[in-house]
Amino acid sequence: MATKKTKILLMKYHEAADQQPLSQKAAEKLGIFPSLPLLQLASWLRMHGFDVKLIDLHAENIFPKDAEDRVREFAPDIIGLTAKTLGWPATIEIAQMCRVASPRALIVVGGPQLAIYPRESLTWECFDMAVVGDGEETFLEVCERVESGSPLNDIAGTYVRAAGGEVIANPGRAVAKDLDKYPMPAWDMVDIPRYHCLTVLQPFATMVTTRGCPWHCGYCSQVYSDKLRFRSPELVVDEMEHLVKNYGVKEIVMFDETFTIGKKRMRKLSEEILRRNVKVRFNIRARVDTVDREVLVMLKKAGLRSIHMGVEAGTDRLLKIMNKQITREQTTEAFRIAREVGIETRGYFMIGYYDASPADVEDTIKFAASIGLDWASFSVATALPATDLYRIAQERGYVDGDFWRRYTINGGGPIPQLETETFTAEQLRRYRTKAYLNFYMRPDLIRRKFSKSEGRAELLEMASGATVLTEIVKSTLKNSIPSVGIGKWATV
Repeated sequence: MATKKTKILLMKYHEAADQQPLSQKAAEKLGIFPSLPLLQLASWLRMHGFDVKLIDLHAENIFPKDAEDRVREFAPDIIGLTAKTLGWPATIEIAQMCRVASPRALIVVGGPQLAIYPRESLTWECFDMAVVGDGEETFLEVCERVESGSPLNDIAGTYVRAAGGEVIANPGRAVAKDLDKYPMPAWDMVDIPRYHCLTVLQPFATMVTTRGCPWHCGYCSQVYSDKLRFRSPELVVDEMEHLVKNYGVKEIVMFDETFTIGKKRMRKLSEEILRRNVKVRFNIRARVDTVDREVLVMLKKAGLRSIHMGVEAGTDRLLKIMNKQITREQTTEAFRIAREVGIETRGYFMIGYYDASPADVEDTIKFAASIGLDWASFSVATALPATDLYRIAQERGYVDGDFWRRYTINGGGPIPQLETETFTAEQLRRYRTKAYLNFYMRPDLIRRKFSKSEGRAELLEMASGATVLTEIVKSTLKNSIPSVGIGKWATV
């Protein structure tokens, strides 16, 4: 029950297609996921007595103008938004609507984009403040100060656009070490059946059990913290049990950067799930060097349905360039064990990277098809901000200055693909299409999938996958345009 007068509105907009040049229809088949950061923030603020409302425009399949009356009716004092770099233009669009619908509200934006370009983001007058890093403590202080009428210009972990457009950069805020003090996400604020994802049982929910990542892969823009923090196994299972009992969730997508860190932790978590007899399937993201047979057997007994692992390249030479810190041999062994234990597998691969050769790409395509995966995803390398790949691209002149900074200030632009001396954007798109066709059109994989199919739901899942594959092939043919030149950005 709210005890404070300050009203807070949290909003999520449609997400960018994350470098997948697909139609809206195909993109929707790949999945609509709840915004865990906003759901966690909502529960934290409610715990402190604030009146909170959440609108997920993506899940409701509506646009800003459709939500304008709801914003006006709620009349929030604070509006909280979250942004990834690729989705930055959409965040601006929704903020501009909010500025019109609720002109007196304080509009605060956070998320990965703001950890990279906070000052540039606040050149947009639709935003008043940026939160950098973990949001709970910082945003709570913002809300408490609005409630008390205190100044907002010196809150740790924020950038503030002051009168006259000056941007004030405040000191950073230390990351919270104790994750257990945060309540579970406010699942009652969204309609769980609205969310869906190809290959995931419905209804489903998402969770995280850790924060931070100690690895520094060259293509990854994970910028928050390399300090690992863990939730206790007991509270993790509390949330799993809550989702099953109250919302009928059949599968939980664990979105930890690397779920399988710490064999002792995996044992405690598995034992707790089994002790409470929580009947739910879950899927995880992991590294091939953090799993072994003992870990996977434990997790399988507890309900693990599928494991997703980033492979990225099919040659040790390219893996070293990427600073992936794994080998082909480790990858082959990890997936072999998962397959023998009876866990569904998905691998992620990257087409094109600086210093990649045609042989590296061909070997990656062949390697993906050789390690017994159930599913594979292929993306064309993109030099995202705050990555080693982006730094190298700038140094070698593949990028014209700081592209993503201009993208932030200009409010978007065509999403680029990286071209090097070796590959044009068109060649990389064609390689990606070849990779998908080579993987999914194999007779052995088709036979295996049909032999595993049980019922209408799994057949529909396979049909949806075929739709996405068709869209990828069509997009390659449609976008077969001449290269704009070596060392330049070509539009996807």
